Amino acid sequence: MAATTQILQDLVQALRQSGQFAAVSLGGGDGETAIPRASVECQGQETFRPDDSPAGRWVRLRARVVVRTRTASDAETVSRLADLCEAAIATVLADPHRGGRCRDLPIGAATEVDRVEFNASVRRPEAEASFVVRCHLEV
Repeated sequence: MAATTQILQDLVQALRQSGQFAAVSLGGGDGETAIPRASVECQGQETFRPDDSPAGRWVRLRARVVVRTRTASDAETVSRLADLCEAAIATVLADPHRGGRCRDLPIGAATEVDRVEFNASVRRPEAEASFVVRCHLEV
């Protein structure tokens, strides 16, 4: 679907323009070494059929934003990741309608953000956290 690709690209562009990250990629960005960096990874979509419009469809697009940084100490890690995630969430929610592509629907707000999760399996000195973004659109 072209609309979902455009929404994912919009999320990437918004994070790039925030100035918080040295690099932002769509997909894993596994080869990237810039710090701090973010990636937007599509986690799938769900389709719903509204009761009042059998020809219409509502779509919930799920994307995970992964934030990675490097710090000198464990104490600094949580604080730095929390600051980066807070800035990323503010950036994502600055335009919840993603330039008119997303809408507030009975299945959810135009753009919603789930809680931040810290990934403890990443080896020091790197650190990683992520959050899920849900965007809703009507097709």
